[in-house]
Amino acid sequence: MRYAVVTGSTKGIGKAIAEKLLREGWFVFINYAKDDKNAEEFAETHKELKNRFKIIKCELSSYDNAKAFVKEILDNATCIDCLVLNSAVTDKSPFEEITKEKWEYVMNTNVNVPFYITQGLFNNIPKDKGRIIFIGSICGVFPHAQSLAYGVSKAAIHQMVKELVKFFEPKRITVNAVIPSFVKTPWQSTKQPDHRKRIEDKIALHRFATPEEIASLCWEIINNQYINGANIRIDGGYCYC
Repeated sequence: MRYAVVTGSTKGIGKAIAEKLLREGWFVFINYAKDDKNAEEFAETHKELKNRFKIIKCELSSYDNAKAFVKEILDNATCIDCLVLNSAVTDKSPFEEITKEKWEYVMNTNVNVPFYITQGLFNNIPKDKGRIIFIGSICGVFPHAQSLAYGVSKAAIHQMVKELVKFFEPKRITVNAVIPSFVKTPWQSTKQPDHRKRIEDKIALHRFATPEEIASLCWEIINNQYINGANIRIDGGYCYC
């Protein structure tokens, strides 16, 4: 049995990745922060596979929570073959209204905690076959007016992937980032039709990605032994038209 951890995985991109891994026969640690309803629906939908996943409720926005999350994982598994760091938050406050608390909440959740989790599981990711995948964002590539903190945090993730490669090199564990543009997730569902149309007009394929398309790319990375230190955009040709 191979074991995976996917943060933020009861909806959206994380859910699609977790479901792909389950279909492929993996044991998956599922994580969510607050939404019990989605977690219950995930458990019910996949009840025939209940022996191959464990749902952990933990808001991954602080060092202490990251440590508790890692402990619960290691209480249930000694080897983690794949770590997918997907959980993220945003803040759309105008520049002048960004508070210390709002800024640090985004940075802690999107940058610091993924680092702490990776560090905490370092000795439990197997040599030669371990995979670490960070979910980045096109907002960390192109400036995006909606959330300064989110864009900066995702740009930091893209760089952290490159930096981490040298630390995992002795164990030949690959570290990569998948960089989606706009995906059909609950996060995007509140966008007004005219706003959505403006975004689609910037995408050469003129549509948002599906979560399953992002999961498919993650699966390809998991099965490829030579992709390493890469920031891989999956954006439908965003800003190319």
